[in-house]
Amino acid sequence: MRFADIRDQDSALEIFKRAVARDKVPHAYLFEGPPGVGKNIAARALAMILNCDEPGDDSCGVCVNCRKIIGDVHPDVRFLGLPEGKRRIPIEMVRNVQGWMEIRPHEGKAKVLVIDPADLLTEQAANALLKTLEEPRAGSLIILISDHASSLLPTIRSRCQSVRFGALDESTVVDLLLEKGLDKKESAVVAALCSGSMERAARYTGEDLAERMQAVTALLRSASDNTPQNAMAIAAALRGDRDETLAVLELMLQVLDELMWLRSSPSDETVAQSAIVRFFGDLLEDLAQRGSPRRMAQYIAAVYKAITAMTRNNMNPQLAVEGMVMAMRGRTSGGEAWGRIGAR
Repeated sequence: MRFADIRDQDSALEIFKRAVARDKVPHAYLFEGPPGVGKNIAARALAMILNCDEPGDDSCGVCVNCRKIIGDVHPDVRFLGLPEGKRRIPIEMVRNVQGWMEIRPHEGKAKVLVIDPADLLTEQAANALLKTLEEPRAGSLIILISDHASSLLPTIRSRCQSVRFGALDESTVVDLLLEKGLDKKESAVVAALCSGSMERAARYTGEDLAERMQAVTALLRSASDNTPQNAMAIAAALRGDRDETLAVLELMLQVLDELMWLRSSPSDETVAQSAIVRFFGDLLEDLAQRGSPRRMAQYIAAVYKAITAMTRNNMNPQLAVEGMVMAMRGRTSGGEAWGRIGAR
């Protein structure tokens, strides 16, 4: 959990190293970027170097302060997250740490509060946090971590120094998955699907990938059948599992992205050798040959709308998928062949 353990985030790490070396660490950072790319690890690594007994370009990782931070038992470093069974971080949790932030460090050199995910603060909790951000105590640091920084209050964002984290390289994801015991073929497919996010990669490992691939295949075919009965059955099966539904829809977006790529570059050897193309095989070839870019764009927009309805508006997963399928089955112009895929 040191800086040395963070992959593909050189720009962010350089910002932190310069700030520490010059003793110019701000009172608040906003770590923004895709999920599962190292933002939380970077927050812990920064807390370690600020409290390390022998800091240099990195923390030592073995002193008492470092080991306590690694073990989540350091009295001067707290991680505030989503409570079990809750959808938002309540104001009570913010109020509980505000008094703690005002007290001098007990064992370390700096008080560090990490809130992850900050975009799930309730409006009341965000407003309460704003007071602490406006009147920071010297020697304290607040780190907000967000996958959707635009959803934070503008007044919160304006009081934090923003640091952008990018997606991991596909080769990095493959290496990390191989370290976790996946074989080369599955690692390559998952790395191609997860858009540089280890959090998304975790959704595509094991037997879940095959099951979700079947769901995506059925949704794509059923959405354009004469009757969408199979798609409605899948929607009903997903109704009680929000995370599984999101995983299926995100996988569907990746497949459609590959499909668009195939359709626009049918002779590109790189596309033909894509891990996703090899994995999904006939389905993508069939859809690529029959579907127009306009219809593919319609499908992608429908999936995005379903994901947004679930994540931003808390829509029931079954209703979101049913609405998506109906949007995908919109009227076609000129009787496009795409509209009859699967209706052989």
